[in-house]
Amino acid sequence: MSMTQLKSHDFQQVYEELNISLDELGCVMLDLEPLENMGSVALALYHSPNKERFWINGWVCDKNPHITLLYGLVETGVKWENHIETVLKDWQIETVKIDHIDYFDSPYPDEPYYCLVAHIEVTEKLLEGHQRLEFLPHINTFAGYKPHMTIAYIDKNQGETYRDKMIANFNELWSGKSMEVKKTLNLGGNKS
Repeated sequence: MSMTQLKSHDFQQVYEELNISLDELGCVMLDLEPLENMGSVALALYHSPNKERFWINGWVCDKNPHITLLYGLVETGVKWENHIETVLKDWQIETVKIDHIDYFDSPYPDEPYYCLVAHIEVTEKLLEGHQRLEFLPHINTFAGYKPHMTIAYIDKNQGETYRDKMIANFNELWSGKSMEVKKTLNLGGNKS
């Protein structure tokens, strides 16, 4: 029996009453060196018409491939840079490995897309970095840590068969591939 994936968007009213915008929380990301063959492919891409959701922008893995180490800081990563450096002192990771390709459904009822993602193998080192950051005030936006690199946002209206074909193609291309992690943490954005 599978439990439904809980997410903060399921409790939107709570955050509205607390005057917290879930789309404006801070994050710490690990930028990755692009894989070979990450160029654009013919996909039915989805681009958000909502300018506040600028990250929902079609094929994204060639722009700034990254994984989120922690999303949900109650302040921007830039504001808390010294605190982030303190909790991550003597922690570093050089590579991550793609476990498999899958998708997330859009958390927004007005945005009909699938988010294709490369799930990253959760190693002790990666989990340690995430857990260190959890000592900072934050809101968990999803239950559990699922490191992933966003590949693309595709139009949900193309259907599940199309989505599954794209996932199978990317699994064949990238499952098991290692990606180099850039040395500098990405604190500049507040979107994952």
